[in-house]
Amino acid sequence: MFFLAGCDLLDTRTPEEPTEPRSNFITPIQPSTVFLNLKNSFKEKVVKNYMECLVDESFLPDGFTFVPSAGSIAQFAALSDWQKESERQYFNNLTSLTRQESQIVLELENEINITRADSAVFQYEYFITVPIIEGDAIVYSGNVIFTVKEDSRSLWVITKWEDIEKDDFPSWSEMKGTYY
Repeated sequence: MFFLAGCDLLDTRTPEEPTEPRSNFITPIQPSTVFLNLKNSFKEKVVKNYMECLVDESFLPDGFTFVPSAGSIAQFAALSDWQKESERQYFNNLTSLTRQESQIVLELENEINITRADSAVFQYEYFITVPIIEGDAIVYSGNVIFTVKEDSRSLWVITKWEDIEKDDFPSWSEMKGTYY
């Protein structure tokens, strides 16, 4: 009894800080949820959630395909052989070069979608506002076509991503090339 009295077994302790950042990731059991997760991964700057939006070949043999905007390949050679790991590297670099207190805002507008039993195609006009550390925020804009499929876990993931540039704005492809 004297031993237990001196051990502080019943005292509360200070909680530990989480090792992972908080996130609003939603299990993508519907195709449209992939794009909500994509937006949140930018806003929260969580690379793990960003990568979860992309196909994992252990659960779906389809590989990841990125089709860059037409003019961007001449500027950024890395875009011609863009892989899933390239996505991780660019997203890590992007988030590390933005103001910590600011959010990267991805807006997906004017949705057009065709959904089938195990695949869907979504087309959007996009605007991405990137608050870089030194300088004014940069806005990237264009159109994008995503193909999403259901994997063996019954989760929806992006298998193909096609970027289409618009006049007057740098494209998503240019953003990927810049931060790669």
